[in-house]
Amino acid sequence: MTAEVLRTYRFRCDAAECSAVIVSEAYETPEGWTEVSSTAHHSYTDVSGWKASAKLLRAMTANGIKTTGRFSLHLCPEHPNALDEHLPRTDGISPDRLVVSCSCGTKLGEAMGGAKTRWQQHVRGER
Repeated sequence: MTAEVLRTYRFRCDAAECSAVIVSEAYETPEGWTEVSSTAHHSYTDVSGWKASAKLLRAMTANGIKTTGRFSLHLCPEHPNALDEHLPRTDGISPDRLVVSCSCGTKLGEAMGGAKTRWQQHVRGER
C-alpha cells in the first residue's frame, strides 16, 4: 500500500454574502482573485543599514514591515473592490499585542489576538 499526501488550499471570497470558493494546489492568490493585506498601509523602508536592536529586527521583515497580527482577505473576480471603503490595518507593537484599525478612520484599539475577528465585527456593524 502506498500513501500519498495531497495538499490543496481553499480560498473563499471575503465580500459580504458572497459564497464563491476556489480550490488551488498552490498557496498563492488564484488568478483573477484579489488579496487584501492588513499590512499594506506600511511603508517599505530598508532596515539593512539600521543599527537596531535584535527585538526590533525580529519584529520586522526584510522589507521593514511590522508583521505582528497580519492577516489577508481574498476577493473573487466579481467583487474586486468590495472592501475599498473598509481596508483592514494592523500595526504590531510586540509579538503579542497589536493595534487594529480601518481605512474608514475607525480605531478598533489594541488586541491581544483575533485582529481579523475584531475587524470583521466592525465591518458587520457589531462594534
